[in-house]
Amino acid sequence: MTSGAACAFLFVTLTLPAQTGGSPGNPELEESLEALAHSASNFAASAPGLLAEETLDQRGRRGFLDVVKGTIAKPKAIDVRLPDDFRTHRVLSSYGFAQMGENRALHELRKIVSIDGQTVSDAGEARHAMTIGILAADDRTKRQLLENFEHEQLEGAITDFGQLILLFSKRSQSDYLFTYAPAAQLGDEPAVVLAYRQISGTQGLTTFDQRTEDRQMTGGQIWFRQRDLLPLRITLNTERMISKKDAVRTEATVEYVPSPVGLVPASVNQKQFLNSDLLVENDLHYANFQRPGLPDLIP
Repeated sequence: MTSGAACAFLFVTLTLPAQTGGSPGNPELEESLEALAHSASNFAASAPGLLAEETLDQRGRRGFLDVVKGTIAKPKAIDVRLPDDFRTHRVLSSYGFAQMGENRALHELRKIVSIDGQTVSDAGEARHAMTIGILAADDRTKRQLLENFEHEQLEGAITDFGQLILLFSKRSQSDYLFTYAPAAQLGDEPAVVLAYRQISGTQGLTTFDQRTEDRQMTGGQIWFRQRDLLPLRITLNTERMISKKDAVRTEATVEYVPSPVGLVPASVNQKQFLNSDLLVENDLHYANFQRPGLPDLIP
């Protein structure tokens, strides 16, 4: 954080697991976690190569945080002032999943079609570029699509929330403490709810603020449809202290739906706060998931 101003938002991405785990030893809990691991495994197999349409509605504070006291040399003693004005954006994109890197980690890719009604690229061309990107053997084309949000003047960007379920693969579940929460309803369906808290592991929420990187452990809830233990909602919460009295909090909710091409994200809502003050809200919705060359769609 520099004297005078600091970014009013963080670039946020999920870091997915890469280590082994065990089982919690409770038969009922094991049944729920086994169902969760099964769904995560199926998602890992079915998501690469999927294409969809993404709509982002964003509301974020306009401008920068003013540092009114303190310096970068003493970040724990700084005082900041928030800008008063909010700015809104609507971004339409072609969206998909692809594997990248040496470990073939799954990432969200997107090609922006329009911002606030102004065309950035032709919808057909964007979809063609996405098809080429997700099917490309090398990562160079994919990386350009991975960074598509980062190059636009948005109030903040989020990536890789659509595959939040992959945090709970079989091999990573020992990195969390799970407890039952009160039963609830998912629409008209009774739901089983598990609360989780991360206690170890390298996965989690990674934020990028200017040139710094910070990885945060997560907590939240997993909502299962009671009749078949299909996970249809996952929430996530993190907190990062930026001074003795100031914390940046991230809250996210991912809604999943079953479809002809597998379990897919229907929506993501992500909010970022400085203490209790909203910095930015990203509300994303997805439609028309399909695999290139196949007619399978969801409404």
